[in-house]
Amino acid sequence: MVLKFAREHPLATVVLGGAGLVGAATLVDSRIDPTEWHPPEPPEMTGALAPNRELAGAETVVTCEGPEDVAFDDDGRLYTGTEDDDIVRTVEPVDATTTDVDLERFATVDGRPLGMTFDGEDLLVCATDAGLQSVGPDGEVTTLSARADGQSIAFADDLHVTDDGTVYFSDATVHDIFQDELFELRDTGRLLAYHPDSGETTVELDGLGFANGVCPHADGESLLVTETSRYRVTRYWFDGDRAGDAERFAENLPGYPDNVEVADDGTHWLAIPTPRDETLDGLHPRPWLKRQLGKLPTAAMEQINGDPYGLVLRLDESGEVIESLHDPDGGVFGVTSATPHGGALYLGSLFGQRVVRYDLD
Repeated sequence: MVLKFAREHPLATVVLGGAGLVGAATLVDSRIDPTEWHPPEPPEMTGALAPNRELAGAETVVTCEGPEDVAFDDDGRLYTGTEDDDIVRTVEPVDATTTDVDLERFATVDGRPLGMTFDGEDLLVCATDAGLQSVGPDGEVTTLSARADGQSIAFADDLHVTDDGTVYFSDATVHDIFQDELFELRDTGRLLAYHPDSGETTVELDGLGFANGVCPHADGESLLVTETSRYRVTRYWFDGDRAGDAERFAENLPGYPDNVEVADDGTHWLAIPTPRDETLDGLHPRPWLKRQLGKLPTAAMEQINGDPYGLVLRLDESGEVIESLHDPDGGVFGVTSATPHGGALYLGSLFGQRVVRYDLD
């Protein structure tokens, strides 16, 4: 879900040392109060990270605007969200040969749908500006959680349902647009837990750097939470002897991590919408310069997108990268989710117009 400055983009004037935009913005209050950060040098793209063309030519399963994540019902139909706040689903079940399948609208939620998963017959959805919502089999939408610890849930992002029915989900940022969080680095993200028996929502972790993807670890007692702005994944124990503990699971990743999923063998598929960029890393030690960006209109900030590069990582149970899938030409790009189903990965994209399938066999 992240960004890079093109040299021809007007915002590059600020990043590359120009004074024009800075001077024009001095009389405007900044939306952000950035912190200073010195990111580690990115890892070398060698070994398990070496570029390849594995994702090139992945087949299009469905086409729609902004399918950030996908879920499958018991009949094998694929569900995804669109930028118009709709949940759509395939008319027919999806299998290893399905391409360009027709879609039908299933429901309209109260914000842009991001992460989603089934809990029995109900589809649970994280929606921006709406919190955690549930969509019944008839398409009826119910809000389960919109506040936690007295604070509105501004950017519900991804979720996981544990065996006892607790829904763990991320609230990425307090900002209206994610770019502000990525520049400010105030780590306003939270991991929340919705308890269906009481209807209460608790804060399990706070101080997270754009809390994004959520999935179970193979141990059955902990969860992984991606921190997009900090290039890392955090592990949180919700059960067992270490309940309430958290530690770093993977750090200094080669790009901005988004959704993460567990595979049948206990490894994890991690979507990387765009690789890191040295220009942006160079901004973080200069909070005064980042503050100028917070004076620009949100419409200008929202134009900052990622380079067209496809990347998915596979992490082992200890957080080490053991495999990577690439499309250097950007035919597959902006991957925000990599969902395993029926021997394949289904790749969603917040910025793209299609869900594609990568065969694992």
